[in-house]
Amino acid sequence: LQFEIGDVVRIRGQTYTYKVIAITNSLITILVVNPQPDGTVLTFSPICLQSVDESRIEKVEDGG
Repeated sequence: LQFEIGDVVRIRGQTYTYKVIAITNSLITILVVNPQPDGTVLTFSPICLQSVDESRIEKVEDGG
């Protein structure tokens, strides 16, 4: 299994950082991290909580 609950990830090609909160087969439920690492606070919107295929996300490397 590539991802675990609590992993910090982002959707490929996007900048927002998410945390994995649930895993169902290859479907990963992610919740936006607030505030973002750069200090940005996001207002709640449909993009804040998403279920995406694991192929669409990548882990965020610590310190980078």
